[in-house]
Amino acid sequence: KISKNKMAIKTAVTILAGLALSTALPSHHREDGQKTVMEALSGGLDIGIDDGSIFYPERHVEASSTDMGVATGIWLSDAAASDNAVCLDGTPGVYYYLPGDGDGANKWYIHQQGGGWCESLDSCLSRSMGDLGSSKNYPKTSTLGGGYFANDTVNNPLMYNWNKVYFRYCDGNSFSGSNASSTMYKNKTLHWRGKHILKAGIDDMLNKRGLDKATDVVVSGCSAGGLATYLHCDHWAERLSVTKAKVVCMPDSGFFLDVDDGPMYHTGMTWAFHQQNSTSGVNDACIAAENPTSNCMFAEHTAKYIKTPTFPLQATYDTWQIGNDLGNKDPTVINAWGNNLTMLVQANLLNQPQHGIFLDSCAHHCGEWGDIRIDGDKQGDALQHWYMKGSAGLPNKGYYKQGQVYPCKTCCQMN
Repeated sequence: KISKNKMAIKTAVTILAGLALSTALPSHHREDGQKTVMEALSGGLDIGIDDGSIFYPERHVEASSTDMGVATGIWLSDAAASDNAVCLDGTPGVYYYLPGDGDGANKWYIHQQGGGWCESLDSCLSRSMGDLGSSKNYPKTSTLGGGYFANDTVNNPLMYNWNKVYFRYCDGNSFSGSNASSTMYKNKTLHWRGKHILKAGIDDMLNKRGLDKATDVVVSGCSAGGLATYLHCDHWAERLSVTKAKVVCMPDSGFFLDVDDGPMYHTGMTWAFHQQNSTSGVNDACIAAENPTSNCMFAEHTAKYIKTPTFPLQATYDTWQIGNDLGNKDPTVINAWGNNLTMLVQANLLNQPQHGIFLDSCAHHCGEWGDIRIDGDKQGDALQHWYMKGSAGLPNKGYYKQGQVYPCKTCCQMN
C-alpha cells in the first residue's frame, strides 16, 4: 500500500518544502523541493517510508584535509564476521568518529543518522541498493560541522569540543532488528541486524575509542534517528553504566504519532517490527508492559518507559507528519494535530520529572539548530541549561514550549 502512494508522498514532501523541511545538521540548509530522501540517497529507488529529510554528510564525498571537523570512518568488520552485524545488504555497519579536545576529551556527542524505514520486502530490497541499506560506497572520512556538531561556543555551548560520533544508518528499522534468519528475495539476501550494528558500535567505542573513560554523554539522532534515540536511550545508559558517565538523550523530530493515514505509518512500522524481530531491540520495560509489543516501535508509547533523562527537540507542527501522516492543509485540523501531539508529550514523557523538551511551533522537520528561541534560549542554550541544572532547576521545569497556533512564521525566527 505504501509503494502505491509513492508519488503522493513525493508530491506532499515537495509541497511542504516551502514549509521548511530542514536537514539533520546544517541549520540553514533546506530541501530544494526537487528530491525526496528516497531520490537523493537511493537514486530514485523506493526505500519505503520517507521521513522527509536530506541527511548529512553528503553521500560518497571525502572530507577535505583542511576541514576542522574531519571524522574518520570506522568499519565494524570484525562484528560483521562474528555476529553478523551487517546492513540490509550484508556489508558492515559504520560510524564516523572525531576526537574531542581540551575539557571535552572525555565527553561524547553520539548522533544516530535518520532516513526513514523500509516496510516491505520490495522497499527493503530497494533500500539495500543505496546508502540507507549498504555501506559499500561510504567515504573513508566525513566532515562533521554545523548544528549539533558545531565546534564553536556560540552555536554549541555544551558540546563544541566533545568527541563526536555520526552513526550511519543502514538497517532500515532504527537500529532495532535482531532476526537470526536472513531472507532471500528476488535473488538477493536481506539481513535484519540493526540491533547488532548498534551493539558493535558501542563495543568498539568502549574498547577502542575511549568511551570507557567518558564522564558525559549525549545520545541523539534526527527523524528515524530521533526515533532510534527514544527506542535505545535506556540501552545506551545501561551499556555506559560501567563508565559512571552522566548520560542523557536528545531525540530530534522523532516523536512520530502512531497513526495509519498517509503512508500508513502504523502498518509499515508494525511489519518492520515483526519482520526484523525487533522485540529484543527496543525498550525492555516497554516490551514487558505493552500489548501488543509492537507498540514499542512507536515513540509515543515508548516514551512512557524511558528512565534516562531525555530532552527532545520537537516541532509541534512537524512538516513531515503534517504532509504524510495527517495529509491535511486545513489550519484548524493541523492545530488539532499539534494539540494532540502536545498532550501526548505531556502525558507520556513529561509526567516523569527528569525529562524536558524544546517544543517549538515552527513548521519544520529536524534542524533549525540556533534559529529558534524559547524562554530566551536557543536550542543549544536550552540543552546546556537543562543538562547543567536539570528540569527541576529551571524556571520552566525543563518544558520549553513556544505554544503558538499554526501557521506561525515568526516562530521560526530567532527573536
